[in-house]
Amino acid sequence: MDYKLAVEIFVILLIGFRIYTLQKFNIKSAADKLFALYYLRNHYPLLGAVIIFYIFEIVAAELIVLEKVDIPLIFFGMIELFMIYRHIYIPLKTDDRDDYIDTVIKRMFSTLTYSEYMEIKGELYKPQPVWKLYLTEMIVLFFAIWSIEMT
Repeated sequence: MDYKLAVEIFVILLIGFRIYTLQKFNIKSAADKLFALYYLRNHYPLLGAVIIFYIFEIVAAELIVLEKVDIPLIFFGMIELFMIYRHIYIPLKTDDRDDYIDTVIKRMFSTLTYSEYMEIKGELYKPQPVWKLYLTEMIVLFFAIWSIEMT
């Protein structure tokens, strides 16, 4: 088996495992996805680390096996690190989704009126189509496969 094919299979399996695991939480909105990642991080730390840091695992596999640095994936990983991971690794222990989302909103914005708070909360809880919820995973998949094939 070619190394490129092995890394491509690893990428597909890793992203598929992430989507499968998150889908088990019956995700319907952005708030559900954030809480699922937070829940995995708190209750299943090893599994949570694999699911949360999937982009960096793909970059590491490409670097180790193919000796290729994937700049677009590093860029996506840094964006996700800034946008999502800072809300998952917070000093809060709760199993209530509403408490968690309230804490995240309050951490994001220091001054909020009640109407602004309700608007943000409504946007996070608004049901989204499946393709929007997993758009990041699909973009990472396509960039990773494209990058592997270009080597």
